[in-house]
Amino acid sequence: MFRFRMQVAGEVQLDRGIARFSDGVSDYRPIWPVIEDEFYAEEKAQFKSEGAEGGEKWQALSPEYQGWKDRHYPGQPILQRTGDLEASLTSGNDPNAVKVEGRKALTMGSRVPYAIYHQSLDPRTVLPRRPEINVSEPFRRSVTKLMQSYLVDVATSAGLRKGLTTLDVARLTAHTGGGMPPRRTNESRVRHTDHARRTG
Repeated sequence: MFRFRMQVAGEVQLDRGIARFSDGVSDYRPIWPVIEDEFYAEEKAQFKSEGAEGGEKWQALSPEYQGWKDRHYPGQPILQRTGDLEASLTSGNDPNAVKVEGRKALTMGSRVPYAIYHQSLDPRTVLPRRPEINVSEPFRRSVTKLMQSYLVDVATSAGLRKGLTTLDVARLTAHTGGGMPPRRTNESRVRHTDHARRTG
């Protein structure tokens, strides 16, 4: 059985087993770019909604810090000051983005030092937890369907499954932009790297 697991700072946010056509698939890199696109779109919505996309609206800034931020970084939302954190989690081309595509594992995250502080489940006494990555149920369903589609495509190409309909092919093509991306892994880990630092 294929297991797709997404872990963020020690917290498992997605863990799905997929039995169909997974035996013998050793390289999932072709599907990683599609999963990455889903992740970056999810993160853009998470920052835009200030956490609501993932079901946990970020706590408002303290009045004192909000006043300071308004004076020094006017108009910047929660968890955005310079924009480095958001950019690192919404684009794989950002210099602070972490994106490592392995045969059986996809690692994504941020090199921004304070990213892990906001995400971590560790007890805190200064700032409230405001997780940048907190995936929604629609994201989980979408990623699971994409992985299933990839396995079906691999099985069909290998002659293990016959008879894809025209609609099946169209759906696969729509998901992959015209062809399956490089193959991905049995397990996807989305991780933050790095350490904690206070920021708003």
